[in-house]
Amino acid sequence: MFSWFKPKQNNREEVADRLRHIETVFAPEGWERRAEIAVGGLSEIGFSKVTHHLLVVSSNGRGVIDCQTGERVARDYEEYGSWYDSLNMTCLGIGPLDGELISIAGLCGGGLPVCNRYGESLEVAAPEWPDEDVYFCPPNKSAFINGHQAGCCRIFRDQILSMGFSWNGEFIAVATSSDVTVWQRHRT
Repeated sequence: MFSWFKPKQNNREEVADRLRHIETVFAPEGWERRAEIAVGGLSEIGFSKVTHHLLVVSSNGRGVIDCQTGERVARDYEEYGSWYDSLNMTCLGIGPLDGELISIAGLCGGGLPVCNRYGESLEVAAPEWPDEDVYFCPPNKSAFINGHQAGCCRIFRDQILSMGFSWNGEFIAVATSSDVTVWQRHRT
């Protein structure tokens, strides 16, 4: 009997098997892991469009991470207030981001850039669901396409809340409900 679903299922298994064979690395080539910071109740993250800082929003307030040093440089403990807009996916910054309206992504939706100006990209898949994998891909490569995986690597596995590049393409952030990890591109 003819079935529309067999080819789809076979393709899904082939792609999942292909993804399982991609190397897991601490940091992609040309990148350095800068920080892994625990944040209880993390709900959203967003990069500044002006500086090298990452705003982290949680049920306990806001924090700012300096992506170059990996240090937390500002923190408040104010629960969601007028500074947080879940419909427009924005949040007012604090500390070095004071006065800047930051685009955020996380529990309420939104998204960070998945490509940077260098042609590098991030892809997400869940071959080991419920955990999701973040794949770093060099220019013109894809973790999903057979024959185009050279240089692709798995940089993260967990239940992901948000992930993406900074607006200038120099940093990557991946957030779960309990922590955030930041990578920095080496300057060339």
